[in-house]
Amino acid sequence: MRPVARKRILAEDVRAKMAVLRKNVLKACAKSGQKSEEVRILIVTRGRSVPEIRELVDAGCRLFGENRVQEGIQKLSFFEPDIEWHLVGHLQSVKAKAAIQSFALIHTVDSLRIGFDLQSAYEKLGRETNILVQVNTSGIDTHFGVLPSETMNLIRELVKFPHVHIKGLMVDVPQVDEPEMTRPWFRSLRELRDKIRKAAIKGVEMQWLSMGTSQDYVVAVEEGSNIIRITSPIFEEE
Repeated sequence: MRPVARKRILAEDVRAKMAVLRKNVLKACAKSGQKSEEVRILIVTRGRSVPEIRELVDAGCRLFGENRVQEGIQKLSFFEPDIEWHLVGHLQSVKAKAAIQSFALIHTVDSLRIGFDLQSAYEKLGRETNILVQVNTSGIDTHFGVLPSETMNLIRELVKFPHVHIKGLMVDVPQVDEPEMTRPWFRSLRELRDKIRKAAIKGVEMQWLSMGTSQDYVVAVEEGSNIIRITSPIFEEE
């Protein structure tokens, strides 16, 4: 039995879907009090081909995320320097050197070990890196991330690495039946962000809250997210 061929993604379809996303973000921002233009829509391209991504670029998309370091490296070489790539999947220590050469922001730092490896990679390559600290606000063991109660201590240790720059927080919440069920986890991250800001730790910026995916991004933006990680609304077939 032959596999079913994917329907080709067209730039005009992408523009229409992005318009819907931005309209929903605008409504959510009215509740959160933030400006809609400050919310970045990151398109996750795991498993997608270079021609598919090219249609997104032609439609005006400029921010993409990859789950795997090697897959991201292979793709970004086909695109212009103004295309921004983030790592949104778990980072292994052995991939730290490759990651800082390829990604403008790493969303998934959740241990001192990873911070050490990123600093060591800088010492070999001379390239600094921007990170988000991944927090596990749900407390589910199968999810990556440092616990909220341990996040401040981790940040105080990570900031000792002078070439690893903390830019905010990230959360990847469990899949649930209703988007509204995710609100406590997103709210917890925002409140933690506010707490860290008040601590005024030198060298730490809390510019970004990366939270919300295709299923729950509206709730995430209502709770203060300014980076949402999107897949299915762009790639699903009509």
